[in-house]
Amino acid sequence: MQRSPSPGRAARLLPVWLILALALAGCAANARANVLGYLLEQRRGLLPPRPHVGPRAGLVGQVVDGATGQPLRGATVVVGQRYGTPHWGVTDENGWYTIQGIPPGLYIPAAVAPGYDEAIPRDGLGLPWLVELEGGAWARAPTIRLPRRRPPPLPTPLPQAVRLEAGQVSSVTAPFPEGARALRQRFRFRYRGSWVDTLRLYRPETLRGDEPLLFAVYPGVIDGWEPVNVAFADAGFVVVAIGPIGARGVDVDAHAQDARVALALARGGFLGVDLAERPAVAVGGSFSSAVLYRLLRDERAQFRSWVTVGGIADAFAGAAAFYRGELEIPENYRLVIPALGPANLNPLPYLRYSPVYNPQELPSTLIIHTDADRVLPIQQAWALEAALRAAGVPVRVFYYRDVSHYLQIGENITEAGKAMYHQVVAFIRESTGPQTGPGGEGGDAP
Repeated sequence: MQRSPSPGRAARLLPVWLILALALAGCAANARANVLGYLLEQRRGLLPPRPHVGPRAGLVGQVVDGATGQPLRGATVVVGQRYGTPHWGVTDENGWYTIQGIPPGLYIPAAVAPGYDEAIPRDGLGLPWLVELEGGAWARAPTIRLPRRRPPPLPTPLPQAVRLEAGQVSSVTAPFPEGARALRQRFRFRYRGSWVDTLRLYRPETLRGDEPLLFAVYPGVIDGWEPVNVAFADAGFVVVAIGPIGARGVDVDAHAQDARVALALARGGFLGVDLAERPAVAVGGSFSSAVLYRLLRDERAQFRSWVTVGGIADAFAGAAAFYRGELEIPENYRLVIPALGPANLNPLPYLRYSPVYNPQELPSTLIIHTDADRVLPIQQAWALEAALRAAGVPVRVFYYRDVSHYLQIGENITEAGKAMYHQVVAFIRESTGPQTGPGGEGGDAP
């Protein structure tokens, strides 16, 4: 597309604060208000939402570099319906995009591109702009200016600044593979006002050459994953593992910054002098897949490949499935999606945790998912696989049938779990082997 289509009408552009009084759920910054709005809608029988009937609208706009104003090619722009359903388009060589089939209503489009932060259109005061769409008409959105992504600087000198503390080394075992053993060391550090005491290092009892470093970001209690870490260390890998801390709640970006510190400590040789040069693979799943995606956006160069197990790929589509009543969300997390606010007015958190809209930045990928998953259904994995293949990123998949979203590990490991383990070990070895080009050895697999 060489130039902007001529829209049938001008969009009505309104700063968000002008409509706050019209809808409680429009207060995107207030998670409590968002949850209250959701509960009221639920009580009034408005959920699940009814499909839109009638003419739909189209949106056209441009995405530019926030510093230079130059048009950005290949940026993805997403418009989410109130309850998540996404509509999206990709910019052409002149930075223009078009999106069709959007139900009438108020929206804030959001954009992302490789090397750039996610952003929405803002006015001269920095306030978000709303676009009003009417059925059967085109509207033009204000220009979206994407800022270059610049990861927050880490404190220096790092080990002293975060008060790194190391525990004693002990020998630990796991039931699978039979006779699995490893050496474990606990670490903790203080960062952004909290002690992060969920950092663990697992080593093989006998190191074998330059075996890879496995950087694992887990979604739950860190020591509950010890059988997995011991199993991978028994295979010869050095495992650096970190889990979430309660002080961060469900703040994905805060957990990702904790993981950045842990990675920097490992790569700086502060957890062991031999960890700086080992080829690294990242692994995460479920909630921590979102944490890992944020980490990869900042630290892509550190990793040859990554593994996502039962992970989040498209938060917009996940929210839509939630509001349709298709997900089995654990009680402790059932209000997390409503707390984000309506996706049409608060699209940024949804876009930040949706790698399907920015797959070009991902390294060689192994996707693992079970079709028994009702927390994060396998459709999430299918969407990520399709996005990676379209972007030319090497991808392998292991789709299997098992008991549920929750992995059976330790003494309860299933045959599918054992097969998964061997798939991951093989993928790590292949993707960290001799490099044949920028993409390495990764490739397609059934």
